Amino acid sequence: MKKFIIAGLTFTMLFLPACGMDKGDYDGANGNGLNPTLDVKDRAGTPGKTQQEATDDFGYTRIQSPSDDRRNFGGGPQINKKQLSNTISRMIMQNQVVRDSATLVTSDKVLIVYDAKTEDREKTADMVKRSAMSVVPRWFHVYVSDDTTLFEYIERYKNMDETSTNVKRSIDGLIKEMKKSPQGYTDPNKDGEMEGKGMSEGMK
Repeated sequence: MKKFIIAGLTFTMLFLPACGMDKGDYDGANGNGLNPTLDVKDRAGTPGKTQQEATDDFGYTRIQSPSDDRRNFGGGPQINKKQLSNTISRMIMQNQVVRDSATLVTSDKVLIVYDAKTEDREKTADMVKRSAMSVVPRWFHVYVSDDTTLFEYIERYKNMDETSTNVKRSIDGLIKEMKKSPQGYTDPNKDGEMEGKGMSEGMK
């Protein structure tokens, strides 16, 4: 009889703590740990930011070629600016002459700084620009530069967004510096059409 009483008390003590927790208290990263302070916005993957605020973020990616010279960077176009910047940089790095590239994507511009081992800067600039133009909407303006001193400047924008103070004026200043470098044979105008020499004419 005593054994049954002890067993009953033990079962009750184990059962009561479980009843005191609701589903929200027992909801860790994998559904198996306590995490009572997890916020709904955190679950969306962007702590402290709403979906709209996350959409306003710029996208920034820098990729350097691996030591064994493998070029398997893969990936396809994405709508998210950060993913789009990653896609563009990966496409640029498929070219053997490019050793380093950084891409900044805003709501209507793509800025690319790269380091390339080439004797034809204009041809390389055209190749880099076309890589970006092949995946972004036609209203985007694409600017490129092989001035490696601009790497540190373009990187400053990776944690900024469209609402950052004086960001438009600052980016316009950076674009002015980038345009001192070769911009390739073609350039998209405000309507997304091509201006200047075509690829076949410029490559002759």
